[in-house]
Amino acid sequence: MGEENKKNISYTTPKFHRRCFANVIDFLLFLVVAVSFFLAARWIVSLTPSFKNNEARLLQIREESGLYYVDGDKSEDMLYHIDTGNNTAYMKCVKTDEAIEKFIVYLKNNVSEEASKKVRDDYDSFRLDPKFVYEKEGTKIPYFIKNESGSIERNPELNDLVSKREYFEKVYTPFFDEHALGYLVTAVPEYLGLVRYESIMLFAVEIPVGWLIGGLLVYLLPGLLFRRGRRTIGKWMYQIGLANAKLLSCSAGRFVARWAIFFFGVLTLSIFTFGIPMIVSFSLMAFSKRKQGFPDYILGLIEVDVSYQKLYFSFDEIIVTGAGEPHKAIDFKPVDRL
Repeated sequence: MGEENKKNISYTTPKFHRRCFANVIDFLLFLVVAVSFFLAARWIVSLTPSFKNNEARLLQIREESGLYYVDGDKSEDMLYHIDTGNNTAYMKCVKTDEAIEKFIVYLKNNVSEEASKKVRDDYDSFRLDPKFVYEKEGTKIPYFIKNESGSIERNPELNDLVSKREYFEKVYTPFFDEHALGYLVTAVPEYLGLVRYESIMLFAVEIPVGWLIGGLLVYLLPGLLFRRGRRTIGKWMYQIGLANAKLLSCSAGRFVARWAIFFFGVLTLSIFTFGIPMIVSFSLMAFSKRKQGFPDYILGLIEVDVSYQKLYFSFDEIIVTGAGEPHKAIDFKPVDRL
């Protein structure tokens, strides 16, 4: 282009807060779309025969173990069911103890004597732990004792000294939450396999589907449709376009590469690295010389304000359309001139 054409067009850098607002809008749209497709994927997976069979068997084991309360296709751990029910503190102790004892019998009948004995020994030693004592006149009275038959029971001496709620909260609740539920996973191989199956569906199918489709629809598709400036919805609302090193509209290929770097290298990787890639990209956008985020820095792209001057696809288009002088951009620092 001749010198007379070089002076005809210029662009300015969008104000920083406008770029932030545009990114926030895009991210909120992304979350809405990603969650919607995650729920859709979860619903579709739940309709498959394999998932239904897995879920039915999982509920059956939970109910038979005694550690869960099952109502139809819903389940909640028995401790929560007991604690939120209309039970006295005494009944909470009794029912929680019954649930643990039922689980020990379940292991004996369905897993092995060894697994059952391991939980029994742990339950007994847990209740006889020296930390569960009541101090009276310098004497330490244990919460639990062994009776004549060798079974563990609450110490009758403490009936009027230690409340049943204290027994429930200090002894039964910790053992149920921290021991019994853990044994269900580690001591029952079939249960572990069923839980693992649901985890695989969640983390390998349902979440990735929602995440990827959200990224495609929010961060990639609008830029392919808005060819001039390759704008997302947020960038369209705030009149921000994407230009290449020659200050022409970004090509489709480079825009797809930018999307891949941003979506996989910044957004997705941030989940597993405490947000470090996002922090780095934001810092570059805020403090680098040309105010470029990480993907733009790598690909030589730059975001420009298109409120006063549109982006062109080629130098020939500028000549043909006869681009005139742009309106003055208030308080905007010029980026470059063609």
